[in-house]
This record gives sequence, structure tokens and C-alpha cells, in this order.
Amino acid sequence: GPERVKKPRSEFVQILHDGSEIALVSSPSMGIQPLELNEPQEPVEVKEEGNGQYILENSHLRAIVTADGTIKSLIHKKSSKEAIEPERAGNVFVLFDDVPLFWDAWDVMEYHLETRRPITGGSESCVLERGPLRAAIQVQLPISAKSHITLRVILDADCPFLRFETEVEWQESHKFLKVEFPMNVRSHEACYEIQFGHLFRSTHFNTSWDQARFEVCGHKLADLSEHGFGVALMNDCKYGYSTLGNVMRLSLLRSPKAPDDNADMGTHKFTYAIMPHEGTFQEAGVIKEAYNLNHPLQIIATHFAGFSQSFFSVSSPAIILETIKMVEENCTSAIVVRLYEAFGSHSSTELRCGVPVKAFQRCNLLEEPIGPLTEFQECITLQFTPFEVTSLLLHL
Repeated sequence: GPERVKKPRSEFVQILHDGSEIALVSSPSMGIQPLELNEPQEPVEVKEEGNGQYILENSHLRAIVTADGTIKSLIHKKSSKEAIEPERAGNVFVLFDDVPLFWDAWDVMEYHLETRRPITGGSESCVLERGPLRAAIQVQLPISAKSHITLRVILDADCPFLRFETEVEWQESHKFLKVEFPMNVRSHEACYEIQFGHLFRSTHFNTSWDQARFEVCGHKLADLSEHGFGVALMNDCKYGYSTLGNVMRLSLLRSPKAPDDNADMGTHKFTYAIMPHEGTFQEAGVIKEAYNLNHPLQIIATHFAGFSQSFFSVSSPAIILETIKMVEENCTSAIVVRLYEAFGSHSSTELRCGVPVKAFQRCNLLEEPIGPLTEFQECITLQFTPFEVTSLLLHL
């Protein structure tokens, strides 16, 4: 049967607004927990090598970072496998000429791929955090006389992914900025997460259809896997990916000049991460980690001293509780919860509620009831087909 007891979510958060102090904290599912500081199972370490390289290592990963922020090596310690293709580097920022034929702000043409130019030279680096909770390297990288990148390469203790917090001062014209990772993985297709599911696209240009998909829409993650091992590229606010062969790219910034000649100019902040894993991305919990990256735990001030509560939880890792909201109509005695099956499988789950629910019924996306009103017991057992979306009205 489904697992009834789930481990609380644990991650590092800033407990001071200026970011000068961090702590490992935990929280129950969709809940609240008094601030209790925990100790990691193993600390994270950073070592400075004499050749301008840094080694970041925790219980999951061992990364070699160069002075310009590129990743020379990323070892998944449990499998002892290298995630980055040997003799190449990951986290390379690349610039493309971006001059569409017609619609400047809308179109991206395939021929822009022929203008690839890596951003190299002139970088400055230093160690920001030395552990035991967090190791961080900061790199200053110029793009041009007007634009530059401030990159923080971060590895937290007990964290299964390497994170890149990025700030870009962007003042370019008809340029396209991407970051690329040559993975030590071979597969004829890559997977891209979309809303309420994921899809697969070819990693080659064998047909005209494949060529037309040189840029792929995606949300929180893209994954390239072979049998038994893969690497996921996650982010918190970007929606364009491309994978050709074993090279995965994340599209970061464009600079069109029509209809707005000032579009996207200024300072941008975003975060992306790379996560090697065993097995499939579903089995490795990549979807959960991508959600955590996009929705970090929040510290808030409250008068409920000592109060701990999980308001909603599901028993299956394949089911995502995606939405909790009030109904749109003038009714304050009901809320809507929306769940979906994320693995592409037939699944079942138990939905548990920490709020006083009297009854529930299924509804459509317009929040119109489509099922019988059922008395709420201890939990709600739900069945899902692959990628099925289910909405429920919970009457309080």
C-alpha cells in the first residue's frame, strides 16, 4: 500500500535577511513548523587548488569548478559516474546573434545556432562560503563593455544538485544568451517538463521535423538519461531548452529591439541547477527537487508559538498537489485542490487534510461539480491515469 509516513522536507534557508546566516530546517508537507536548527548528516567542503580550480564536495556530489565558473567535473558519488563529458566543460555561457527575419521579439531562427560564441576571459573568482552547511564560489564574468555576469556556484550539505545563482546586467542588442552543459550521457531523446506532465523530443536533426524543434518549451526541468543514469537541468524561471547530441542548453536572455527597443534591458536574477541521478528522473525524485528549487521554504513571523501542522499531504511520489485555492464564486466555505499524475503511470494516492473538511466532490476546471458529494473520512483515496489532472471541491 502507499507509504503513510513521509519524511519532512529539509533544506537550507537564510535566517537573516542579509543572507549572512543560513540554517538547515525542516517542514511537514504543505505545513508549518517552528524554527528548529538541524545538523546535516555530512558537512560540505571546498578546497582551493593551486591551478585556479575549486573542489566542492558533499555526500552526493564532487564538483571541480574553474576560475571562470565552468564545471570541469561533476561526480555522482553513489554511482561513481561522471556527469560532464570528459575533456569538456559544463556551465559555459554562450552568446548567439539573434536577428529574426520578421518578428523581432517573437521569432527565433534556426540559423542563430551557427553564430555560437563562448564567453571566456577576464573573469574574477573567490570563495564566498567554506562550509560546513554551504560551499559557494563567486565569479565575475564580463560579456561585453556594457554587460556582465555575477555567478555564485553553490553546493549545500546533503543536497543532490549543484546550484547556480546568477545575476546578469544585460545591455545587448540582438544577442541571445544561453548556458550549456555537455553531458556524459547518450540518448536519442531528451525529456522536458511541462505543466501537468512532460514530453520527449529528439536530440538529433535526422528529419525536418526534428530540425524544426531546435528550441523546446519547458518549465522547471529538462532531463537527458540513458539506462541507469541521467542528468537533469533545472531552473526557477526560464522556459526554453535545447538538446543536440549530448549538449543541453538553457535559454537565458534575448535582446530584441521591436516593438520595444528597451525590452529585457537591465538587471536579471535567476537560478538553475544540475542534478546527476541514478535510474529514471521519476525514480530519482527530480520532479520533487525541481519543485523545491522553485518554491523554497519560507521563514515567517507568527504568534502560533510551537504550532506544527501539515495541512495537506499525498502518499504517492507520482502525484503532485499542484494547487490550493479558494473557489472563484462567492463562497467562503469551500476550497479547490488540484492534483496531477507526474510520472506517466497509473497511480493511486491518499490525500490527507489537516483542515476540518466535512465533504468533498470532484469538479472540472471551471470549478463546477461533476461528482457526488461525499462525506470526508480520514483521507481521500484517488486513482489516476497517466498525466491525469483531478480537481476537488473541499467543503469546510
